[in-house]
Amino acid sequence: SRKRRILRSFVSGGLAGATTITFLYPLAFMRTRLAVDLGKTEKGERKFANGMSDVVKQIWRTDGLRGFYKGYGIALISVSMHRFVYLGGYDFIKSEYAATSTSKGANAKMQVAERFAAAQFVSMAASTLHYPLDCVRRRLMMEAGRTEEERRYRNTIHCFRKVWIEEGSRGFFLGLAPNLVRCIGSALVLVSYDEFKSILSGE
Repeated sequence: SRKRRILRSFVSGGLAGATTITFLYPLAFMRTRLAVDLGKTEKGERKFANGMSDVVKQIWRTDGLRGFYKGYGIALISVSMHRFVYLGGYDFIKSEYAATSTSKGANAKMQVAERFAAAQFVSMAASTLHYPLDCVRRRLMMEAGRTEEERRYRNTIHCFRKVWIEEGSRGFFLGLAPNLVRCIGSALVLVSYDEFKSILSGE
């Protein structure tokens, strides 16, 4: 039925996101820490001069395994929401188009331009909806490895409140514009996947 098709599309997307972030979160965490570790290695200004090994050592020493999942709760919600809309929305649009076209006796397959437009729409919608949560997630990531006195945020709720009070709603959307431009790549991934699948299957 239509309701089951809709539910299947969106829930599958959300579960895919939850599974991915659970296994890959420590790597995403370390990448974020290394990306903002600026300075000159020879002068000893970098906090993680030896790269990933230094990140692992410091986080393990100060926070243990839990440190690698700093901000995981908000990340789980954020990424699941993003994939819920991104993957589920795209699949839903295609299935609705196919069902409607078939009932009208038209071609049930969307053209490349139509699929790209659909992919671009869901990609931008997903990025915008989950961006405030992603903002909090990244800020919490930066807290791992710091002492209690150095930390700006005690937990997810405290981070939300502090950003809202000090920066207002704008604080949750800093950097959104370039992220939306990057959605072109996300849309291309979905369309390219469909195209290559069709080519390899001989459709």
